[in-house]
Amino acid sequence: MGDLKTVGIKELKNNLSAYLREVRRGTRVLVCDRSRIVAELHEPTTGYAVDPPVDPRLAEWIEARTVLPPTATKAELPASPVVLEDGTADRLLAADRGDTGT
Repeated sequence: MGDLKTVGIKELKNNLSAYLREVRRGTRVLVCDRSRIVAELHEPTTGYAVDPPVDPRLAEWIEARTVLPPTATKAELPASPVVLEDGTADRLLAADRGDTGT
């Protein structure tokens, strides 16, 4: 594995070409904003996967450990064993509301 470097946004902006040359040579560059890592530059890999977009508020809660991200993917629910004829829900709602249909 190559070297690892940390750089601030201003320094990266002013010397972007030089840092990209280093990335091509295998160096991973961590980009910091006020001492906090906000990005990583590295050569693309064949198995590169992009995470789905995360709502910024949710990301903040996850980082603060207010909420925990799921540990498993969702499984599809089995089909309901209840089978009713079409219009049953409408009739039940109408009866519950006292609607006689007239």
